[in-house]
Amino acid sequence: MVANFILGSKYPKEYFEKALAAQIENSIDLGWEPENIVILSNFSFKYMKVETIKTSDLNTLCLTGSKMFGVKWLLSKGEKELIWAHDLDAWQNVWFDPPKLKDVGICQYSSPKFNGGSIFWKSTGEDICTAVVEEILNIESPREEPIIDKLFKSKTYKKRVSILNSSLNVGCSGFKERYGNGIKPIKVCHFHPNNRLA
Repeated sequence: MVANFILGSKYPKEYFEKALAAQIENSIDLGWEPENIVILSNFSFKYMKVETIKTSDLNTLCLTGSKMFGVKWLLSKGEKELIWAHDLDAWQNVWFDPPKLKDVGICQYSSPKFNGGSIFWKSTGEDICTAVVEEILNIESPREEPIIDKLFKSKTYKKRVSILNSSLNVGCSGFKERYGNGIKPIKVCHFHPNNRLA
């Protein structure tokens, strides 16, 4: 996970601290070992034996795309384990084994558009992640999903991308279709706790 606090953004630092504490507690309750929970952040935070790795390599322009910078950072450090990169408002609901995937695995919205909120990465996908980060920087994009959608569907990368079952990312948009298409039990519920509709 990534927690990227930017002064003046709509999310105060307390939001990130509360979300991180909830995510850590939820993950440990579901069986994760603290040492396997990796949180990259631009501030220090510790809870239940999980401590953020402080880095300045996160993006200050594309806040939602900070996960991509986090994955790139991990892969550049030689990480070989499968990485599950997910938003701070994507909540694991039950324990699940890693999905089978090519170099990267991703869910779609109810339409055939890729959803960046829950992505699985193998180390062999490092060049794909780098391409996404470079494009975010090149066009100074405030969002990563249009870039992910474009590159993951491109001739260059589409054969290396696995489309995962929606049960790994059921959110509020297109909820009925995503829930209906999800293999039960739903594994990841994606909702912002402060959102009235969610």
